[in-house]
Amino acid sequence: MSWSSDEMNLWDWDKAWECTQTFKCKHSGYICQVMFNPKNSNSFVTASANHMIEVWDFDSPQCKYTLSGHWDRVNCLDFFTHDNQQYLITGSSDCSAKIWDMHSNMCTHTLHASMSPVMSVMFHPNLQVLITGLEDGTVYLWSSTNFRLERIINPPVIEPPAWGFGWLYNIFSSPVSEHVWGLACSMQSEGFVFGRGETVAMVDVSNVNNQEESSHHSVPQIRADTTTQLIDNSVLLEVHPSDLRFPLQPHKSTTCSLDLTNHTYERVAFRLVQKNKKSHSFGEEEDSLLSNVPIYGFIASGSTYTLVVTTKEWPDQGEDTSLDLLLQSSISGDKFIVPFENETECVDLFEELKEMGNVVHELTLKAVFYAQEEVTREIISATKKVDALGFGNSLVCLDAHPTETWILTCKFFGDVHMWDLVSQEKKALYSFHVYENGDRGLSATVKFLKFIARKRWFLAGADDGFIHVCTYGTEIVQQIMSFRAGSSSVTAMTIHPTQPYVLSSAYESPIRLWNWEEGWQCTRTFDDEHSGTVRQITFNPKDANCFASASEDQTVKVWNLDSPKSSYTLFGHLAQVNCLDFFAHGDQQYLISGSDDLTARIWDLENRVCVYTIRALMAPVLSVLCLLPDHPYLIIGLKDGTLHLFSSANFRLVRIIDLGCSKVRSVNLMGSVRVVIEQEGAVSIMDIDPEQQGGIISEVGANMVDAARLDVAWEAQLDIFQEPKEDLPGAVSGTGNTNSTQASEECDGI
Repeated sequence: MSWSSDEMNLWDWDKAWECTQTFKCKHSGYICQVMFNPKNSNSFVTASANHMIEVWDFDSPQCKYTLSGHWDRVNCLDFFTHDNQQYLITGSSDCSAKIWDMHSNMCTHTLHASMSPVMSVMFHPNLQVLITGLEDGTVYLWSSTNFRLERIINPPVIEPPAWGFGWLYNIFSSPVSEHVWGLACSMQSEGFVFGRGETVAMVDVSNVNNQEESSHHSVPQIRADTTTQLIDNSVLLEVHPSDLRFPLQPHKSTTCSLDLTNHTYERVAFRLVQKNKKSHSFGEEEDSLLSNVPIYGFIASGSTYTLVVTTKEWPDQGEDTSLDLLLQSSISGDKFIVPFENETECVDLFEELKEMGNVVHELTLKAVFYAQEEVTREIISATKKVDALGFGNSLVCLDAHPTETWILTCKFFGDVHMWDLVSQEKKALYSFHVYENGDRGLSATVKFLKFIARKRWFLAGADDGFIHVCTYGTEIVQQIMSFRAGSSSVTAMTIHPTQPYVLSSAYESPIRLWNWEEGWQCTRTFDDEHSGTVRQITFNPKDANCFASASEDQTVKVWNLDSPKSSYTLFGHLAQVNCLDFFAHGDQQYLISGSDDLTARIWDLENRVCVYTIRALMAPVLSVLCLLPDHPYLIIGLKDGTLHLFSSANFRLVRIIDLGCSKVRSVNLMGSVRVVIEQEGAVSIMDIDPEQQGGIISEVGANMVDAARLDVAWEAQLDIFQEPKEDLPGAVSGTGNTNSTQASEECDGI
């Protein structure tokens, strides 16, 4: 049997390779695998990209029946038998494998142990195990009787020898996926082979060793233990620190980080709660001291989850005290593959796991609150009063200065503040109301802020379609220019790195190029090729004549300033694309895009294809940032308020950071290692230094959390800011949703 995108052909070699039958495929997705039924030579099964498994018979050119249950592409399948009953195992990009009873045509089990797509499956008849190979390079062994996970094999990545091009080895420098692309039984009674990346590995399960061999016999064999082990049978998570220390600062909120490292090969659910309650001399109970406890969630296999525990504002007088926190953890298995909606769901899960016989591990942590006489760092800790119109005090937008330690923040109706992050003064450097002297009054809200550092300007894009140009650096901020960029709200802006250009987009308006040396004239209008609203525009740092746009129509388009038409379109996301950024690996340039489909995609710009999909995410991706080549990290901000750090070399998850706030709307680079994170009503600052192992990055602030201990040698320092309480003076085309409205931007975009 051979297959193409829309048909399958049956060939008979006894008839001189004549095509004896053709089967037409009516579904929209391409076929990923075809397999004959070993117990019924007249039948075969197909796995396809339309999420379906189809069962066929030679007697008919049409599909006999369909097995439905996966919600993403079905990549692979295999038959097996248990107790004389025939079953089918299928693997999918939805990160699961399913077991199907071929007699009842029903799914009997779903294997959920990982958060990576299943690329290959196999039944090993001698071992009586099911083997699944994942996109992240690991191999899982499951019992074929009770479908419990028995072993995980995660061999090291073997660099090919520099001297040859054997058929097993190829020299490569691009960050290609190391996914398991094939499985087969070897001649050994208890062994099998699998293809991973550009190597072939042979596994002898009897001595639990993995062996990777070159086609050249002089290449030394590399052996590594592949058993799944816990550091301590009674501990699932490594916790650092064991004591959380909070300095007592009157009328201030303080923070401390807690690192939870999952050393197992399974997903672990956790819950951090207060263990005891008692009253203090100033009349408050301990459960009111911490503002964001309880905290709960999931920790992916082999990753670290950083919690930022935050206190409420302290009263005028406080005393040294402490309280106990309880950390619960348990292997979640196939329970809750989506995030918890609330604490009740988390509590119910732990109760269910106990009833099933799963061990729930408990660890007591100490939270220590101590007096601190001298504070070398002021925190902007007030919040503005709610105005009469009832819009509240949420932070609307933010931008970070590329070289100075300044940030711009804005609230509703154009209240812009500029802050110095290292200043010890509470007041803003500048405060400015965009519409203070305008005839539009309070009818518009600033949605985007952008520094133009080389001109000492900043831009404010508003929801009435106007962009305002303001100058700073003197005693007051002055508005020097305003121009209409669109008929409705500005949705994106970006500054050219060297030329006097600004790109903007707006609702129901195309992308436009503005030249400030020509009096802010629109020098080019690009074709309105996107069928949805443009969410972000970014210039290519290696080719300043090129830029990319992310849109609600589920596509990314790459453009050139010399042409009004896009150069090409990148398809692949299944929901609106919110963000993008360029980055390089070696001499090859890539682009990362984040979407509401819970994925981030890596695009090879030379070949114009997606080379990797990051799927270990449990919420829509709202922001992405690629650090400089010396700092090989991709930072992904999610709607659930967490940051995920991935290696830009192999796209493996390095760390998860939970800032204890709402969704991450933007991640901004300040200098080369400092990152400013915008969330609703809060701003966080994080320094990343891969060259230091455990020192504290100086002068970012006394109220930062302690430096994190990481094997990959990066340090995170966080400082939480809140907005002030009082006003301060002074391929060709895409498809998707075309009915985007300003109201949806109000609800979801900010």
